[in-house]
Amino acid sequence: MKLHAITIDTSDPQRLAAWWSEALRIPMGMDYGMIVQLGTSASIPPIQFQKIEDVPEQRNRVHFDLKASDLDRETARLVSLGATVLKEIALPEIRFTSFADPDGNFFDVVQE
Repeated sequence: MKLHAITIDTSDPQRLAAWWSEALRIPMGMDYGMIVQLGTSASIPPIQFQKIEDVPEQRNRVHFDLKASDLDRETARLVSLGATVLKEIALPEIRFTSFADPDGNFFDVVQE
């Protein structure tokens, strides 16, 4: 078995795919109306956004953990794109920021 894609449910796949395209610096891929894909990338598995009518309030048992060489600069960039900072953690062994994307999906960015 092989991984086909990571699929994120959303009420507006075009909007959320465009946001993640900017956030991850990956070009947009195919737009099938109900499903919008990001372009393929050697750095991450395929990501697609699927339209559903009733997005549940309680969700997000899985989230992205991304890494950045400059966490502060990346935090500012993501906030300027519309992300919301949920919390910032600074421990001796790890530093990261937790965010919500414009659709409310959680993700973290870890300092490299």
